[in-house]
Amino acid sequence: AVLAAGCSDLGVRNQDAATVNGVGIPTERLTEMTKAQLGQQQQAQQQPGQQQTQDIEGATRQALEGLIQFQLVLDGAKKEGVAIQESDVDARMEQLKQQVAAQGQNYEELLQTRQISEEVLRTQQRVQLAVDLVAVKLVPYSPDAQLRQTLDERKDDFLEVHVRHVLVKDKAAADRVRQELVQGGDWAAVAKESSIDTQSKDKAGDLGFNAKGSTVKPFETAEYKLAAQGDCKGKTSGSCESPISQPVKTQFGYHVLQVVGVRLPALDNELRAKLEPSVRNRRQQAVQRWFDDQVKQAQVTINPRFGRWDAANGKVVPRETAPGGATTTTAGLGRPAQP
Repeated sequence: AVLAAGCSDLGVRNQDAATVNGVGIPTERLTEMTKAQLGQQQQAQQQPGQQQTQDIEGATRQALEGLIQFQLVLDGAKKEGVAIQESDVDARMEQLKQQVAAQGQNYEELLQTRQISEEVLRTQQRVQLAVDLVAVKLVPYSPDAQLRQTLDERKDDFLEVHVRHVLVKDKAAADRVRQELVQGGDWAAVAKESSIDTQSKDKAGDLGFNAKGSTVKPFETAEYKLAAQGDCKGKTSGSCESPISQPVKTQFGYHVLQVVGVRLPALDNELRAKLEPSVRNRRQQAVQRWFDDQVKQAQVTINPRFGRWDAANGKVVPRETAPGGATTTTAGLGRPAQP
């Protein structure tokens, strides 16, 4: 039966890179994660005069360690009764896409440049969500009523603005676009005809809601200045219209923008963490202790093609001899997954 299943004598299928608590990590997933790891190395080396080198075997071992950590986090979260809803993962993915668009970048091109597949990115978001939910269970936040009062007191720090813009290459074009809009031009028509932002030009230039820190600094300065003008001034929710900005220069070109709505964010765990930063250190320590408890009981089996498991240090290391039987150990890892 073992031979028919294509397994090693210690329980790792030939098509798996490792087994964690009986769950196989397919070699295909390791290949994807290794490409992402190499992409990060390449990004880090993109400096003038720096020779580019790629440690493929080292990247493979690091990627496999990450995948092992991912599985341990998901196993541990399940034991805690923490359920990961795919709709919540969807929301995180959409938030990432909006952030990329707000910075004037193309989501698909960015993934390609960093050699990361959407499935790998989605896995990272799923694991990070699991870590966040476990952390909240271990160290709860203060009551929501108290946090909402804090949010109201700090509304200027957390106000989100709904923005539309037209992005062009030069100031002369920006002046022309602004004049057309000020005179009552239709945003949808102007954006479609003139904007070089492929992500928003067919949506009347709509960038959705932006929080502080989510866009480049000149754009952020302009949008929050506009949010304090027109009938947006003093509002914390609802639609409004600010004046249309003068051209704003960023590394992407020249923007003509307008705020069309404001809101305070929903009280989710991400916002709770910002409102109550004092829990951060306690939560990190609690999560680390929780993770250490999980891995002490974990059975990790490594396919010898990719190295061996160093139980003492919790790492995938180069094998010392020619490939033989898979290495199986029960040991801890240094840190929980950090997607």
